[in-house]
Amino acid sequence: MLTLSKKMLVLALGVCAATSSAKAATPAADQPRTVEQVVDRVISNEQQLYGKMRNYSPLVETYIQNLKPDKDLGQVPAGDKYFLGRANFTKGVNLVPLNDTQSKGKKVFGSVGNFFSFAMQFLPDGFLQMIFIDTNGFDKSHYKFDYVRREFLGEVRCLVFDVTPSEKNNKGRFLGRIWVEDQDYHIVRFNGSYNGNGHSSWYFHFDSWRTNVQQGMWMPTFVYSEEKDLHYAISKKLDFKAQTRL
Repeated sequence: MLTLSKKMLVLALGVCAATSSAKAATPAADQPRTVEQVVDRVISNEQQLYGKMRNYSPLVETYIQNLKPDKDLGQVPAGDKYFLGRANFTKGVNLVPLNDTQSKGKKVFGSVGNFFSFAMQFLPDGFLQMIFIDTNGFDKSHYKFDYVRREFLGEVRCLVFDVTPSEKNNKGRFLGRIWVEDQDYHIVRFNGSYNGNGHSSWYFHFDSWRTNVQQGMWMPTFVYSEEKDLHYAISKKLDFKAQTRL
């Protein structure tokens, strides 16, 4: 039995399809009318995006500001880092620094998701990974999708879903919330983290945004990441804020 929120969503989707059929090129019969159909369209669009991104090598810059506590001012800057490189999506999610002349597109900073080495150094391709939800299994067999509400992001009307890994062994899977525009059902924002922190690698909380660059195409453009009181090596703690722009 559909919940009240799902019934309202089905009704709203039916109204949108009926009123926009005269304006849109896509026939109303092809528009999703249920929550399940919307989720199917979202998954399909996301998988198509992963394929499209292999044709691009965007310039990527990441700025990281470390923070430390101050008894008078609260959190204050404690140094920063800046990385500039070019993305390579032909074999996964890799970042090649612009000053590297010998790698020729090979992976430079280690495996995706391992954001720190044992020396606690930031790995820039980990921040680049945050432009994607999950390139290896973003579907209904690996995730549960729960409709939350309708919401505007600026002038963009969106459907909001909570996304939860469905498997017990869900290391590296996304856990958080997605915003889906209600015309073609592309993901325009997702906020959360990846599961599976360990003793030598950490996943950070992040907020990833996309931009409508042309009709029917929403491309990754900006990621904000922040972590407070991240404990490691028993007695050490990390606080930082970061921005990644494509």
